[in-house]
Amino acid sequence: MKPVTGAGNELFQKGPYLFHRPIDHIISRIDISRTSNAEHFRVIWHFCPTFGTGFTMEWEMWFLPIPHQLWFWSTPGIHELFVACIDEQILPRLRAARTIEGFVDLLATEPEFAKMGNRLPACPDVEIRVEIARGDLDAALEKCRALDKRLIERPDGYWGPILSRTTEAVRPLLEAGDRTALVDLLRQWERERIAKLDLHALYEPTPFPLERLS
Repeated sequence: MKPVTGAGNELFQKGPYLFHRPIDHIISRIDISRTSNAEHFRVIWHFCPTFGTGFTMEWEMWFLPIPHQLWFWSTPGIHELFVACIDEQILPRLRAARTIEGFVDLLATEPEFAKMGNRLPACPDVEIRVEIARGDLDAALEKCRALDKRLIERPDGYWGPILSRTTEAVRPLLEAGDRTALVDLLRQWERERIAKLDLHALYEPTPFPLERLS
């Protein structure tokens, strides 16, 4: 990991993971994952907003050393290929998705997420929280009401309670137009997730767009 981590680098190694730093509202983590074949490994980027509710859907993107070639430790020049992958493929995306707007843009434009059906509207609770953080409270309220209606009409035994964690917390505040309470809630969720993942050393609190619009 030394070629891509260290005091002067954007990536920080924490256990088996590489985190992009600093973290404000988006967490980006690179996993070097084992497989059933001892020679083969995977390079996967996981990312998600910091302001979750205890269960945050993580998005992921897989990377290859070159098109149509898998990662094998025995490949000649594998370390150089890995560093090149980090520099040329992964870091530009991590930088672009570091902000809330960048995160939204990536999910809206990256073809891989369209193929997987994993754009932001596919995760309505995350989408509501993102709309609040961006300061679009009208859109957040509209989507919150629609999600509540959907959950009443079509209860979901597994996802229902998870999705309801967001709507139950934010809808009264949205209906009341209480921006201060919404900011406090976003901050609470963010602190809890950073603490859960023990990422205080990489975390740099910054205002949400909602706060700058207030």
